Amino acid sequence: MSADLDGEKDERLAALAGGGDRGAFEALVTRHRQAVYRLCWSATGNAADADDAAQETFVRVYRSLPSYDPARPFGPWLRKIAWNCGLTVRRDGNAGLPRVAECDAPEAVDPAPGPEEAAAGNEERRRMEDALAALPAELRMVMVLRAVEGLSYAEIAAAAGIPAGTVMSRLSRARTRLLAALGGGS
Repeated sequence: MSADLDGEKDERLAALAGGGDRGAFEALVTRHRQAVYRLCWSATGNAADADDAAQETFVRVYRSLPSYDPARPFGPWLRKIAWNCGLTVRRDGNAGLPRVAECDAPEAVDPAPGPEEAAAGNEERRRMEDALAALPAELRMVMVLRAVEGLSYAEIAAAAGIPAGTVMSRLSRARTRLLAALGGGS
């Protein structure tokens, strides 16, 4: 990303990119690449499909930028495209639940634990990934946007195209199902 574009808002970069500024588009890709990949991985459940979906996301974004309205927030618009691309890749190449393997999960930042702690952590992470993958897509989407991406209810509502109240109820149902799947439902 060039230094002169570092401080630009996403909406401004999108408007510039929509007008043909490749540097602005590259800045957007660099800025959002990891978040798009994580969201695509959440939709597909594996690295290969997430890579395909993330690439397709940026292709669709690039093609749609000339009609993008910079008065609307860029982040939710991008996330909605990413989630839809992830679901499309999953539907096209995968019947049923997504394939989830520990080695496919997005890298987590973790201090180096000892071997016993690492084994326990890997098992817990695998259980969580399996439980998350078993959620219906609409519950998994809001959970990932809230827990992984840290979005507010309003931002999730905009990204998913649903009311904020629906976001809250879906998050509640997702948490209940995750707790039950992980054996913590009291």
